Amino acid sequence: MWLIPPVVFMIIPLKMLIDWFAIYLPLDKKYNRKELTVKASWKIWLTDLGLHLAAVGIMYAVLYIDPLFRSNPTSFDDVKEISNATPDWIVAFFEGVIANPFNSIYSMIFVLILFVVIILIQFKITQKIYAKFGLDAKQVTKSSIISTLLMAPWIIIIPTSLFSSII
Repeated sequence: MWLIPPVVFMIIPLKMLIDWFAIYLPLDKKYNRKELTVKASWKIWLTDLGLHLAAVGIMYAVLYIDPLFRSNPTSFDDVKEISNATPDWIVAFFEGVIANPFNSIYSMIFVLILFVVIILIQFKITQKIYAKFGLDAKQVTKSSIISTLLMAPWIIIIPTSLFSSII
């Protein structure tokens, strides 16, 4: 249950509904909007979900660089010793990645770069998906921009510390 919390099963349908509207609404009326939305929605939604998971996975993988995370301390004294030996900017970076990206300039830069890279990848893939349905270039660009911005991985920017008293 720790890997897939129950709240995910409530959020996924809502996310799919938002994504469906992000695909449907930007399409011009000259196209068969419903048909295009049905055909494109699964491809775009799976791309969106996959890139969200990739962003979170990259953030989680970065934690393996943290000396405290790698060392597997057995007592609180070990934690204090490792923390005292680690430079403050490194501690702030990892705390920022875990709890609040805006606590440290380093974690903020990392998260924003990751966010922009994910958005660019999502934009390019979404463009290719829309182009396969015979939309003109202007419509492909318009729909791709709107879909990408609405489906961006905003979740990686939201501070986790807002939702937990532990962090």
